[in-house]
Amino acid sequence: MKEEQKVKLEAGLTDRLLEERLNNMPVSGSSDYALNQLIDLAKEGFTEFPKALIQEVVIQDLLQALKKSHGNYLNIKLPEIEQSIYNLYSKQTHSDNVLLMLCGFFISYQKKLVAHIQYEEVFLFPYIESLLEYQKSGTPIDRERFGKFTLKQFFENHSNLEEDLNEVRNKITANIDGLKAPLAFRIFMTQLEHFEKDLAIHAVLEDDVLLPRLVELEVHLLG
Repeated sequence: MKEEQKVKLEAGLTDRLLEERLNNMPVSGSSDYALNQLIDLAKEGFTEFPKALIQEVVIQDLLQALKKSHGNYLNIKLPEIEQSIYNLYSKQTHSDNVLLMLCGFFISYQKKLVAHIQYEEVFLFPYIESLLEYQKSGTPIDRERFGKFTLKQFFENHSNLEEDLNEVRNKITANIDGLKAPLAFRIFMTQLEHFEKDLAIHAVLEDDVLLPRLVELEVHLLG
């Protein structure tokens, strides 16, 4: 019973904080401005947003923001982390073997993340654009390309890669206890922490804002 009361209390506090946060925000009908509000709220840890605020964001704008973050991950964030791992390898000493093994946890995760991003770029996002075009002009969705794929199906089976990264970082942290970590490794861990936070925001925008709206649209258009 006490645990249930605690959950209700925390939920009520979150609702009040969100209401207070929104009341202090200037009102604007701009999609870009509403999107920035959602991003700011996500940075503060919110995962639920007023429907009116979500509806202000044009889906295409949100889609472009997610594509931009994908480019940032592939072209900037991940190469920076790879450089830190390379620096660790280039200055390797016998005592660094454990640290290099731990970096291997991230390399394995990175392969899965890149495959996930590439799937979204070459399949999911084009399907979304095709769905929006169907809504706009009635142009049928190319089922030869997309088969029986539905957003509802994707949403229900979507993996939480930001949670996987948290597990990787926690596993590394647990195994370096007592080890003297060189500067390159400390930089690597800091990069992982920042990347995890950025991925969490990306996941909120995709899983809690974009996909629910599109699943609703898909059901409305296609049944």
